[in-house]
Amino acid sequence: MNMHERPIMPVDSAPQHSPFSLKQSMQRNRKPGNEDFNIFLQQMKRDMNVGLEREDEYYFELNAKALIGDPQAVSFFMNEIEKYLRKTPFTGRVPEAYQTAAEALFHEWKGFGPAYRWFTDRAYSESTGLQMIGRQIFYNHRGKFVVYPYEMPSLDRVEQLKRSLLKSDQNKKLNKDNPSVEFKMDDPLWPGRFIRLAIWVSPRVWEGFTTISLRRQVVEFLDLEDQAGTECIPAEAVELIRSLSGTFRNTIIAGAVGSGKTTFANTIVGEQLLGSTSCMGVVMIEKHPESILPYQIKGHRIIPIQASNEELMEVGVESLRHDPNILYMTEMRYNEWEFYLWSGEKGYDGITGTFHTVDSEDIPYQGAFAVSTRIGGSLKGHLVSALKACELVFILESVQEGKKRLTRISEVFYDEERNSVFANDLMRWEADQSGWTYNDKLTQELLTKMNKKDAATARVLQRELEQLAKVKPMKFPMKESLKSRIVLNE
Repeated sequence: MNMHERPIMPVDSAPQHSPFSLKQSMQRNRKPGNEDFNIFLQQMKRDMNVGLEREDEYYFELNAKALIGDPQAVSFFMNEIEKYLRKTPFTGRVPEAYQTAAEALFHEWKGFGPAYRWFTDRAYSESTGLQMIGRQIFYNHRGKFVVYPYEMPSLDRVEQLKRSLLKSDQNKKLNKDNPSVEFKMDDPLWPGRFIRLAIWVSPRVWEGFTTISLRRQVVEFLDLEDQAGTECIPAEAVELIRSLSGTFRNTIIAGAVGSGKTTFANTIVGEQLLGSTSCMGVVMIEKHPESILPYQIKGHRIIPIQASNEELMEVGVESLRHDPNILYMTEMRYNEWEFYLWSGEKGYDGITGTFHTVDSEDIPYQGAFAVSTRIGGSLKGHLVSALKACELVFILESVQEGKKRLTRISEVFYDEERNSVFANDLMRWEADQSGWTYNDKLTQELLTKMNKKDAATARVLQRELEQLAKVKPMKFPMKESLKSRIVLNE
């Protein structure tokens, strides 16, 4: 064959060509441009808003839903954007956080900007928090906040996002007279769950430092075996804690922010329901939805109630007419304590609440102080009420790699001889031993209440405590509340 002749290629080895694409052909023939993305975005918004204003009210609903990633709303606006791009192609550089011009235009117009991946990408599904401070963005990764890969493009974009969020709840006001607001939104990654939002503006924070904090609920319901699997509690204590919860004593689950107290409170109330042989009634009282129990546990009368600060006491009293066996208050601050103390003083048991603190012995004082600060009256009188309402305290803490640990279970009681309040630890984490120790000496008053509620469960509790205390005895289980002593001896 002459070296200048082309060889004839077999049919089956002919080069393969992709199908013809008009869009790709146009892009190949177009010279790279320097068109500014933000200028193009603003022009697109002006052009598209003129046409969309003629839509019916359904458009405005889609507008609010698009922000939280509703598939139908996202599809609507993405189709509109792609139609616009076919008529007016974008020739510039797409911002680094995005892969396509359509994606960038949607999220900079209707979404969370470059933070959108935290809401929609499964890679972030286990991240419990996102925080914007001015243009900066941080997210929670394995229990610690780290810098997000991208910043918000401008402070104006942050303000636009703030306004969009507020439009999703017309009842929320945010201005100089009301510089903070809290509300919730559906979680696009976890259908049926929610994300809590808190927004701060000037003068609560400096100008240019508008803060938007988001907390995601990522944990399914964990029973006690699951909690042991996460190393929050030791496997040896599962039956102990299960029998303790089965006595339905009034309980506070406490700890710092991010310590896992809400998850553990769900565990305790869930164990009470799972261990019951009859249909139980639960009244959950919340300002913002915290618990996932109504979605997780079926076969019981779980009534989730939302109430603002001003109506908490009234709604709480009304809820007792629905014959609950358990009162569950998922986020106790000042207002919730009034109903908690009132219920306990009236003789109700099976009350569980969560609270931000780390000291078991001071729980009654802090509850009394909260009520006294809100409605006035004698601090000593409120403290006496708190001592009737608070019986058990669980303290949790956050440890390395985002894990949680139960550090104390305490009986809280009033010592009449010494006229003071004490925490009697039944189970405690000892850092120097890297393990838990136990104490089986409960007060007779608490034992009497437990036996009256469920004698068989109380016997299991005593047996488990005695066995564990023999193997891993606790030193110095008692701790006095100095604050309570001062108030009681005034």
